[in-house]
Amino acid sequence: MNITIGLVGPSDTVTLVQQVGREWETRLNLIPYVYDDVEDVADIIKGGKTGIDLWLFTGRIAFEIGLPHVPEANALMIRSSGSALMKTLFGAVRAGGIPKRFSIDTLTEAEVAETLNELQLHDSVPVVHPKSGYVPSTELIHFHESLFHSGEIDVCITHRGHVYEELLKLGISVYRIVPTVMSIRETLRLASQLGQTNHFRQSQIAALLLQVRNVFKEHTSSYEMHRLNLKLQELLLQFTEHIAGTLIPTGSTTFSLFSTRGAIERNTEFPPFLLFEKIRLLTGGSVHFGIGYGLTAFGAEQNAVLALSRTEKREDGGLVIADETGAVEEMYPNQQSLAFHYHSDDLEVINRLKRVGVSAATFNKIVSVQARTGKRSVSAADLASWLDMTPRNANRLLAELERGGLARVVGEEAPAPKGRPRKLFRIGVAEGEPSEAGK
Repeated sequence: MNITIGLVGPSDTVTLVQQVGREWETRLNLIPYVYDDVEDVADIIKGGKTGIDLWLFTGRIAFEIGLPHVPEANALMIRSSGSALMKTLFGAVRAGGIPKRFSIDTLTEAEVAETLNELQLHDSVPVVHPKSGYVPSTELIHFHESLFHSGEIDVCITHRGHVYEELLKLGISVYRIVPTVMSIRETLRLASQLGQTNHFRQSQIAALLLQVRNVFKEHTSSYEMHRLNLKLQELLLQFTEHIAGTLIPTGSTTFSLFSTRGAIERNTEFPPFLLFEKIRLLTGGSVHFGIGYGLTAFGAEQNAVLALSRTEKREDGGLVIADETGAVEEMYPNQQSLAFHYHSDDLEVINRLKRVGVSAATFNKIVSVQARTGKRSVSAADLASWLDMTPRNANRLLAELERGGLARVVGEEAPAPKGRPRKLFRIGVAEGEPSEAGK
């Protein structure tokens, strides 16, 4: 099995990775995507998705920029931290002695301090750029240049190829951090394993169970019923063709479909949620749609039954996807989708949940809501909105989790000028973490 990898980075690191990658040439096909400036990464990804199994980024910033444009499970980066910094410092030592004062970007102060401590360079004084994430190249160039010309530092160290080239043009003493051969080799080994895992994941069997309810009224004629059934089957046939699957009518408005996980996930033109919405518009009824993935046909069908049963709690139906790991993704009419795990592998969490009478699925849903809000906290109003429950029930759940040590109050928010403040809870956090109010 040959895995095609989109290799994204500046020319020097791409060339280095290609050289190391010859060890895996029978398993990995490295397609280079070279950029002059890291700001070009997003455009590169958008224009080169066809036929790529995995994306491999040669640096942290390129990875952060590219990740929103590819599935997280299909992206890897080559780390350039401690060992790569040691390699760079060694190069600086060979060229001009131990650097006493130097500026550095991309790494955190903790990472730099740890490396200097390991090398016992206790007299070296680094000036670390305060932002470890993406920073425009112009800002980094100005950061290093101003420190160098003011005499505060003698040497500059950067991760960014474009910054390195520009500082060289300015006559500034600069060194570039590039990945070590060992880190490249380890990442390529991981890419090989991940590619095989994804291949088997894509070949999993997919079972889709569909029920459309409350479609026909008492006064509906047999002709109207037949006409609507034909339109519904035509729509389902279009979807089935897109996923290269098999359609089996099991009743007038109930259907089973079978395909593979890869065919469904690659089907961006006609994804399941679009079918769900089209059926709702066509029939005016409630659509109950369950999709199950499994290693066997039996496992896939069992997961599809589980997914379909979860739509039964709502009269207006829904779309639920469940896989063999217990991961569940739910989408209901007029709500954003929500992904969570149906079970937990953490024994301590399971025991605490049992003591307070909250299921693992409910707890994982609440954790997922917290992640989706982007606030690192949730209120009862958030749970009521996302999980379609009453505020009273949401308050009860949060109180039970707090009692079990799985949630704690970290602040308040006022919903309106005259409204009562709402408590903000952080779910599943370690004791001693600072609250929102204390920051």
